[in-house]
Amino acid sequence: MTYTARPQRGFTLIELLVVVAIIAALVAMLLPTLGRAKQLTRETLCLARLAVLVRSVHCYANDNDGFLPVGPDTPMPPPMPPMPYRTIATNQLWIAAEQAPNGCGRLSDQEVRNEKAFFCPGDDSTDPVEELRKLVAHGQTDAYGSYLYRQLDQDEAARIETLGKNSLGEPARVLWLDLNSDMPYSPVRTNHRGKKVNMAFLDGHARATGNEQQQFSLRPQDVMNPFARLDEILQQADRMGE
Repeated sequence: MTYTARPQRGFTLIELLVVVAIIAALVAMLLPTLGRAKQLTRETLCLARLAVLVRSVHCYANDNDGFLPVGPDTPMPPPMPPMPYRTIATNQLWIAAEQAPNGCGRLSDQEVRNEKAFFCPGDDSTDPVEELRKLVAHGQTDAYGSYLYRQLDQDEAARIETLGKNSLGEPARVLWLDLNSDMPYSPVRTNHRGKKVNMAFLDGHARATGNEQQQFSLRPQDVMNPFARLDEILQQADRMGE
C-alpha cells in the first residue's frame, strides 16, 4: 500500500495578522506595568541614596566638631544678591569662581567616594552625565547635582545635634530633597517627572511625598524671588519630618 504524505498546512495571512494583533495587545498591556516598575525602582534607589548622604553628613560632622558641610562665606557674584554661598539652599556642588566645593560638595573629598551619590536615579535631565563630569574635573565650570541641600538656609545652627528653628519658629528638620525647577531663564529640570519628591532629614530617615501641585517646586512665578520660594519649600519639607 502506498501512502501519500499530506502537504503541511501553513498559516494564512489572516491568522498571522491575528497573532500579530494579539502580541501587540499584550505588549501594550505590559509596557505601562514595566514603566511603573522602573519608576518605582528609581524612586526606591533615590530614597536609599539620600539615606546614605545623611550618614555621610554625620560622618563629616563627627570629624568637624559637629558642624555640617556648608559652602564658602564669600558673597555670590552679580547678578545674584550679595549673600554668602553658605546661606542659600542649593544643588551647587562645585564653585568654579572660588575653586571650592559648595554645600554638600564638601562630602566628595572624603565621605562620599562615588560622586554619583549626588545625582538622583530618577533625574530627568542630563545632569547625571554632564554635571558629574564637571564635578569630578574640579575645573573652571560650576557643577550641580540633583538634590537641593539646605546649608544655612532657614536654620540656626547647622550642627549634627540640631538645625534649630526656621523663620516660622518651627523645628528645622530636612537636609535634602529632590530639586524640581520650572523657572524661565534657567534649565528646566525635574526628578521623578516632578510628580514625587524624596527628602531626607537630619535624624537619618527619608520619605517620599507627592508633588502634583508643585508644592516643592520652583515655579515660573517664582522667577522674581526664587530665594523666598526656597524658604517656603524648606518650611513645607520641615513639616513632613514631624
